[in-house]
Amino acid sequence: MDGQAGLDGLLDGLLTLFPRLKAKAAAGQSQLKLAAYIMAGIILLASIAGIGFFIAVKAIIEIEKGAFEEDFMNQPPMSWANPTFVVDDIETLSDFGYRKIDTVAHANAGDFVQFRFEDLGYEVEVQEFTTELCQYCRNYIATMEGQDPDSWIVVGGHYDAICYSQQIVIGIEYPGCTSEGAYDDATGTASVLELARLMMEWQETFQVELNNGSLNPFFDTRPKHTWKFAVWDYEEWQGSGSPEGAGYGSETFVTTLPEDVEIATYINLDMYGLNWPVETQLVSQLSGCDEDYFHLYLFTSPVDDWSYYEDRGLNVTDEMREEASDLQDRLGFVMYDELDYPTEWVVVMDDTKGNSDHYNFISRGWPATWFRGMHEFLQEGDDTCEQSPKHAPTDRVDVLYTLAGGRGGLEAGMQTGLNALTLLMWSDVTGNWE
Repeated sequence: MDGQAGLDGLLDGLLTLFPRLKAKAAAGQSQLKLAAYIMAGIILLASIAGIGFFIAVKAIIEIEKGAFEEDFMNQPPMSWANPTFVVDDIETLSDFGYRKIDTVAHANAGDFVQFRFEDLGYEVEVQEFTTELCQYCRNYIATMEGQDPDSWIVVGGHYDAICYSQQIVIGIEYPGCTSEGAYDDATGTASVLELARLMMEWQETFQVELNNGSLNPFFDTRPKHTWKFAVWDYEEWQGSGSPEGAGYGSETFVTTLPEDVEIATYINLDMYGLNWPVETQLVSQLSGCDEDYFHLYLFTSPVDDWSYYEDRGLNVTDEMREEASDLQDRLGFVMYDELDYPTEWVVVMDDTKGNSDHYNFISRGWPATWFRGMHEFLQEGDDTCEQSPKHAPTDRVDVLYTLAGGRGGLEAGMQTGLNALTLLMWSDVTGNWE
């Protein structure tokens, strides 16, 4: 057997050990084949010298790993978040009744959240806390461990509800007032559950591919950050007679973080779904709303106007401004470049009010964004398009269907946010977050 034939034989044997490399060589990718020839030559020389065999094999593995990683980073998501599952859970959460803190409905909803996380395969951290008004409040947190255990991306929504009647007088709780909390915030809670399901589905799929030999065993498919899927308690203010404010669930979380942990980003899901491409229905038009669609706003850590947070004691640094700008750029790229959403109806902008759970993250200097549907201005001026049923007996699933033009309309609005959230998660799995 001449030298070339021996080299070819050795090459074929090596390629058999690395099926992906063999497939690429067979497809005519000369660079990989040349690399394999070089490594085969190294092995021959090393064998003669009695040294370096495993060094050569390691080099081939690195070539294989690098080629896989490049392909993986450019792949679209293997699956997407499903709005049908989200709306199903919105209906279930609404069916529990009025989820005011320290009620049976509130406790049952919390148990449901825990069950859903556990059924998906997560170990659930139940974070208990008490306040003057809440004797049994609980956050539920499911964790997908990433390659960096100390850098977290947190996605959260709240499951408690409040009712102030028809908002005749803001913040006054009327006797007998109850609310299903369908929009505020079963929409966010159900979306957190769906994103947790999707992340687990991806990881289980990777494991199957690894077991059947179609996935490179040397490539880490875990997300780069550790993901926390959180369902908060006690976000709602209890009314004008309350001795307490609100946001105690997320406040408990941020004040009990392990010492070495940083929050890379917090994503708040509170009252969205009634947004583009949901058209304003007749009921909205008759009230004076003259817009074609409801907006989806992504209120982020401010880039320009930090006055709301500075007035509350936050020392704003250049690093915080840079992180806020980077976050808006990331969201804008997903919304406008990858998903091609219209800038008129899907808007990334500074948060200047902080009236949801994202406030507790921004006020600690962590970058955050709030996905918020309906309209920008809450009960201000002559804004007749702000028709959110929040904090009222009208916060029901059937009202959401009416405002969205049916269940299909609500699912379409939910899909807008879910698609963006899917891409954000996938970008971390593929190493494209930064």
